Amino acid sequence: MKKMILLTGVFCVVSITSFVCAQSINNRNWKAFFADPINDTLTLHVHSDSSFVTTSKGGVMLRTNCILTADTLTLLDYSEGEHSCPDAKGKYKINLTGKSFTLLLIDDPCEGRAQALNGVKWTEAAKL
Repeated sequence: MKKMILLTGVFCVVSITSFVCAQSINNRNWKAFFADPINDTLTLHVHSDSSFVTTSKGGVMLRTNCILTADTLTLLDYSEGEHSCPDAKGKYKINLTGKSFTLLLIDDPCEGRAQALNGVKWTEAAKL
């Protein structure tokens, strides 16, 4: 009887973990269009070790660490450039629905990033 209960418990944990992992933005690419001053479709490549944003022509615009915890995304840029905030940690709530998600601002001292990302709809893009 104890083995049956233990086996059922393990099965439930594995099932829940599989569902949660399948519902993540990690290890996927996401596209969104940004108006002025960018006027381009950007692709966010989310990876557990490092992430980056590319332009429609494939140029790397930004390098950032994406830390995923449940439904929260924390961003910490490690590249320097016009669109980077290397010392500012931004936190956003992830609203994932199927093959798209939006980020809702929790806290981000980088005003430009907060304005650019808050409420933007990202759709899944093909992996390169």
